[in-house]
Amino acid sequence: MSDNNKGFRVFAGKKLPHCIRMASGISLMAVGVATPSFAQEGEEAVSEYDAALEEIVVTGQRASILSAQAIKRDAEQVVDAISAVDIGALPDRSVSEALQRVPGVQLQRTNANRDPARLAAEGGGVFVRGLGWVRTELNGRDIFSAANGRTLGFEDVSADLLAGVDVYKNPTADQVEGGLGGTVNLRTRLPLEQNERLLAFSADYNYADLYGEGFASGSGLYSDRWDVGQGEVGFLFSASVAEIGNRTDAIQSGRYETHAGSDGGDVYLPTNLGVRRIDWEQDRNSYNGVFQWAPDDDLTFTAQAFYAEANPQDVDRGVEIFAPEGGNLTPDSGDYQYDADGVLQRGTLHGATMNYNTRYGKRESDVGDYSLGFEYSPVSGWALSGDLQYVKSRSKVEQMAAYTQLAADGNGNFPDVDFDLSGDNPHIAVSDQERLGQQDQYWWAAAMDHLENSEAESLAGRLDAEYLFDDNSFLKRFRFGARATDKDAITRQTGWNWSLLSNQYWLNNSPENTAFLHSSAADQSELYTFDDFMRGDVTVPTQGWLPTQSLVSSNTGAYEHFESMVANNGQFWGWAPLMLPQGYDENPNGDNVSAGINSQNEQTLALYTSVHFGDDDGEIFGVPFDGNLGLRVVETKTTATGRSVAGGISDSCKVAEGTDALTEECAGAMAFVDAYMAEMGGYKDFTNDYVNVLPSMNLRFMLQDDVQLRFGLSRGMVRPGFAQTRPYTNITFDFHDSVFNPNLIGTQGRATAGAPDLKATTADQFDTSVEWYFTESGSLTFAAFYKDIQDYVALRTNVESYTYGDQTFEFDVTRQTNAASGQLAGFELAYQQFYDMLPSPFDGLGMQANFTFVDNQGGINTALNPFDEAQGEGANDDSLPIEGMSRKSYNLALMYEKYDVSARLAYNWRERYLLTTSAAVLNRPVWFNDYGQLDASLFYNATDNLKFGLQATNLLNTRTELEVNGEHPQAAQYSWTDTDRRIAFVTRYSF
Repeated sequence: MSDNNKGFRVFAGKKLPHCIRMASGISLMAVGVATPSFAQEGEEAVSEYDAALEEIVVTGQRASILSAQAIKRDAEQVVDAISAVDIGALPDRSVSEALQRVPGVQLQRTNANRDPARLAAEGGGVFVRGLGWVRTELNGRDIFSAANGRTLGFEDVSADLLAGVDVYKNPTADQVEGGLGGTVNLRTRLPLEQNERLLAFSADYNYADLYGEGFASGSGLYSDRWDVGQGEVGFLFSASVAEIGNRTDAIQSGRYETHAGSDGGDVYLPTNLGVRRIDWEQDRNSYNGVFQWAPDDDLTFTAQAFYAEANPQDVDRGVEIFAPEGGNLTPDSGDYQYDADGVLQRGTLHGATMNYNTRYGKRESDVGDYSLGFEYSPVSGWALSGDLQYVKSRSKVEQMAAYTQLAADGNGNFPDVDFDLSGDNPHIAVSDQERLGQQDQYWWAAAMDHLENSEAESLAGRLDAEYLFDDNSFLKRFRFGARATDKDAITRQTGWNWSLLSNQYWLNNSPENTAFLHSSAADQSELYTFDDFMRGDVTVPTQGWLPTQSLVSSNTGAYEHFESMVANNGQFWGWAPLMLPQGYDENPNGDNVSAGINSQNEQTLALYTSVHFGDDDGEIFGVPFDGNLGLRVVETKTTATGRSVAGGISDSCKVAEGTDALTEECAGAMAFVDAYMAEMGGYKDFTNDYVNVLPSMNLRFMLQDDVQLRFGLSRGMVRPGFAQTRPYTNITFDFHDSVFNPNLIGTQGRATAGAPDLKATTADQFDTSVEWYFTESGSLTFAAFYKDIQDYVALRTNVESYTYGDQTFEFDVTRQTNAASGQLAGFELAYQQFYDMLPSPFDGLGMQANFTFVDNQGGINTALNPFDEAQGEGANDDSLPIEGMSRKSYNLALMYEKYDVSARLAYNWRERYLLTTSAAVLNRPVWFNDYGQLDASLFYNATDNLKFGLQATNLLNTRTELEVNGEHPQAAQYSWTDTDRRIAFVTRYSF
């Protein structure tokens, strides 16, 4: 149990008054600017708009904007919405791509930030107001993926099934806790919300120009309602079956290292050069069924089943170029030119060694959400609601890679490589192209596989009650309720199983022990040509002999071809595939924090109460206002199951060779290890229990009929990830010969540990906004926010004492702990309007624009893997900003809605940001440079029921550029990546 309310009291007593004065000043200045200058014009515009609206049938994106604005205007808190009034008409191709248009939301275009070499085909992670702690809901209920057990992967859900998406940026007491950055609620349709029978279909063909292939998708929805004598029933079923594909081409380097230059100064060279092509495809199917029964006007039952499955797979083909003998580039490995800072720009690498690889990955994931709920008004003034929800999610991952290497020619020579990493179009050209096309010039080098099998399930129950004050002019309603959950999450992962096949440059194996491609598994390699690489804009190695896709599609299948060459490599070691379940019987390590089996149970109980009030006549403050004041108290109980290890005692501990007798210090350590392993070596449960008190207050002042001012004060929380709370400790004694390392002061060794006792990260939050709604689909809004964040999860090393076997020792223990704080502040400015006042045909024009600024002080990045020293160093580097946080981002969209035509041209931009403090393999921080993307759509209503359209993504073919920190003073270019322009041909029909 923990008291985390001290920070809130300090915030409310010392920091809040300053924040209120600052935000109030900004808000009132904005109102002062907008109201005197535009109030009369605004009233006239509203009047003219209302008159014009009588003649306008509101459809398409105008109707969606009108619906979204109504949600924002009428909400009790700060919220932004995306609406799809037309069936399957969310404005973008995916949920994450639609979310990036919302003020304060930024999109990370990678599937995993520590793997920057692989970009996401449909967006990626979503950040709200600079934070990745985003909770996901489906129709107001918590939903998650098995991969992390906390949030839903938006790539797993079809946008076609959604009626809208709401982004809540500050909480109310009745909302489920867990979204410190924000909460994203995915809304589907309900049959009793429809006035009549509805049948809708859509079909599209999505062409990816770099990949050179097209993919078909389709969706359908049926909804109806009937009067059955015992009230009314409604039924809805919708489905989406989608395929999508994507290609990325990239030129990449390794991390930059420091070398002595010829002039005595330092120069900085990447460890290697390379090119990569990834072909990605995904099948994604989603289904949603709803049954509703309303026996009378006071009672409604709703049963809903939602199921989504996604099965992405990718083929990654790469070439890595190193110096002779597989070494890193050095100043004497070629003839090079550097910029003024000593960073390598261009040159010729002599005697280059070349690694080729084909890597195949696939993921099978699904999530099912099944719920039964009711809404009941038993007597006048009272309303009850509740639901029971079961969520089940699974994720299975298989990765397999095989590697070949180019041998020296008959004279022992390797090719030269000319390259240029400066400018917008880098290139890499390899000499001796003819030899690159000869199969007998390559050997089988290595193989690697990795397996995962995770699942998570949750049972949640909620009950709410509300009392309406009909006879009180100030009190509006009183709400209270409870929610209980029981969640189990099991993650099973192997490490990354890399090992030798027949030869490596550094091994220099004999020819008789080396398996060459033409004589060993000859039909399992292919001559691959990187045709039209980056659309032909750059020069790269044009060909090479790579493992086939069919070979790496199965680790056990690959071993049938590799077993004999491993047996004959003369090294007595080599690759063998991971076998299950033995492959999961591992311990976490620097290779993979989740290796082994991580079993977690989490139970929560939340109670809340809130009172809603308002002064409709403005008698108290001179202007009408309303608001809510609430308190949510939540208890979290966790049980984590894991095991630990201890060791570090070697043969040097023996008194003499040939005897088993140990020195005194070693004997004590051995007794400790034996006792520790007897108690902690098997799987054991570790429990934790903490309580969070989450107050909230929201106020809204109606300064004018079309201008309102909001204030919000709240506390939010986010629980630690299940990988962070894994209960695993690895204790290692540090001996020099038979005595403890004398360089260790006061300790006898080191340990790396999990942290099952972590508690939630919390934030005391202040929000304000001023909103001017000058038409039903036109607005100008300004929002400011401040978060005082406590208990960041940080990787720390402290001395801890352990006693086992009557032996007490001190160890330097590195583990995750709640140890840091920080402050985050920023603002959002948004504008949208259709220009109905313009003469025809220009009165169909419209615009949406928003700008977001985020500033952060303090805080700390989290090392996901405490067993990886590079991650720990990167996360604790105070010179680095918070991962994923761009200070500035904006959106600009031009729209047209008239003559049955609906068109949009939308541009999204975000500023350079830190992608990761330690990228995999590079072990260095990587930055994602400024990125802007232009998308477009054009639809034509052929009839009232039939619509045809085009949707285009990445029209400008924006190149993604990443930089890597090294040992030089500033980051250097690391990666240049091109991906597809995508054009979708869309048909929608409804009646």
